[in-house]
Amino acid sequence: MQITWQGFNYFRIQSPQVTILLNPYSLEKGATFSKVKSDLALFSNPKEFMANKISEQSFVIDAPGEYEVKEVFVYGRQVNGSVIYLLTFEDVKIAFLGEFGHEALTDKDLELVEGADVLILPVGGGDLTNAKEAVKIINQVEPRIVIPSCFQPGMGKIKADDINAFIKEFGIKGSEEEKVKISKKDLPQEDMQLVILKAQK
Repeated sequence: MQITWQGFNYFRIQSPQVTILLNPYSLEKGATFSKVKSDLALFSNPKEFMANKISEQSFVIDAPGEYEVKEVFVYGRQVNGSVIYLLTFEDVKIAFLGEFGHEALTDKDLELVEGADVLILPVGGGDLTNAKEAVKIINQVEPRIVIPSCFQPGMGKIKADDINAFIKEFGIKGSEEEKVKISKKDLPQEDMQLVILKAQK
């Protein structure tokens, strides 16, 4: 599979057979993205789905529960007004914390996301998780690959910390990429890997 970042909290996961969109909307009022065809679209904030123009072919998930779409297994859990997800796709477990705020992961939350292979979470602060909180969550989940979201550059006019604040707090430099290709057999086994994606807006 291949993962790209479209800016804000919007990610695209693609394989030859399936396209998955994670939070395909802008966090900046008035900013929009062009419509993209997908098989599956996940929304952390149900209100954003109502305001979004998603192609009719997309299977939309915007609520907690268990789902299976084209051999993608999705588990959603409500945390305050947002939904966090665990996806199992091509034998890789991806935890997507979406619009996670300043709360801590509860034991029930950890039951869902602990041990995920890939963790995607906000790190830029503001209304969402900041660098220090993100590092604590990473240490709880213990993923193989960390992909940060909601940092500058990539947040438009929204105030958010620069990615370097998170890198300093995390203590791992990481690699900056246009996209990342992930497969079960190539997951790092020893050291955790930090992948900083460039926004593809």
